[in-house]
Amino acid sequence: MRMHTPLLFLLLVPHSIPAQEAPPLRVVTVTAGLGNAMGWLGAQGERYFGPDRLSAFVGAGYTPSTDQYETSGLTFAAGLRGYTPGFKHRGFLEVSVSQIFTETDSLETGGLYGPGLAAGYQYASRGGFTLMTSLGVGYAPGVNDGYNKVGALVNLGLGYTWRRRAR
Repeated sequence: MRMHTPLLFLLLVPHSIPAQEAPPLRVVTVTAGLGNAMGWLGAQGERYFGPDRLSAFVGAGYTPSTDQYETSGLTFAAGLRGYTPGFKHRGFLEVSVSQIFTETDSLETGGLYGPGLAAGYQYASRGGFTLMTSLGVGYAPGVNDGYNKVGALVNLGLGYTWRRRAR
């Protein structure tokens, strides 16, 4: 009977160790903060697909004016992100369409939107607290000739990530 004890132990132990289970996968993240992908001063919702390495996001916010001729109002963004592996700490690449500049001409007002590419970092704790930050470049084709059509994409957001057990 004693010889069967180690064999029984080896057969039962792997099923009882929690580390053997697949970690929970991200399902949805909601963040609020500053940046192009959040509608400048706003929020963003992100939905993950597959094994949570690909996501789609939408952002909505408000762009305040800093002078009397600069536009202000609702701002939107949308895009896709591809993530590196990791449970808490992950890097990502993002392609998006967002507001790159605001019009400051007294005859024309409005946001100037265009495509962008950014690299970033996401921290999502086991409890759900999430920090997201990224930097990149965007191109605004609607900018008048003679002006720079390339602008910086900057994002900083805090929020919450919901997870579910992998199947």
